[in-house]
Amino acid sequence: GPANGFTLDVIDCLERFGEIIDWAMVILNPMEPWPGQLVLPAARRHGVRVIARVVDYGGLFWDDVRPGHAFAESDHRLFRPDGWIEAGRAKLDRMRPIAERHGLTTLQLACAWDLAQPPVACVAPTLISEPSSAKTIEDKRAELAAVPEEIVLSAEEVEELRAIGDNTGSMALKGASPQFDGPAQADRWPLDGELAE
Repeated sequence: GPANGFTLDVIDCLERFGEIIDWAMVILNPMEPWPGQLVLPAARRHGVRVIARVVDYGGLFWDDVRPGHAFAESDHRLFRPDGWIEAGRAKLDRMRPIAERHGLTTLQLACAWDLAQPPVACVAPTLISEPSSAKTIEDKRAELAAVPEEIVLSAEEVEELRAIGDNTGSMALKGASPQFDGPAQADRWPLDGELAE
């Protein structure tokens, strides 16, 4: 993040080498379902388990990042676009009733959403002690450890959360991309014939 992806490259790796790959890691959460969800069918097809990272969406699902949040000068979240916290909090408020219905915190809801999607088998939110929060790292670890082991969300709830957080096309993707034109760069390159196929 914040421009995530390598989506086509991950799919290509799964298609070519899936029989020797056990795990793949993608950015995936209810506010960033795209492009990570595009990888899931190829992972399922090849029996590759997925680790979903950045499940917390820059800390918003921990519910301790709010408008006016003071980020440290070197904090990676400063690269996100202006207004991301306000827009994210508005979406989070629309997601809260589903969390409350299941007795989940918003972070647990995000984890449950990821884990409801085969082949996601592991979630890895970012653990940051926010300077303005009373929630400690230990509190966050306990909250994460209390994520239900069983699938608690219905298919309809999974889709409702995806629709609320839909971010399709919201960023330029890293890696091979049909939108990229020009000489290859360190994190972007044009499609070759194999990837285009």
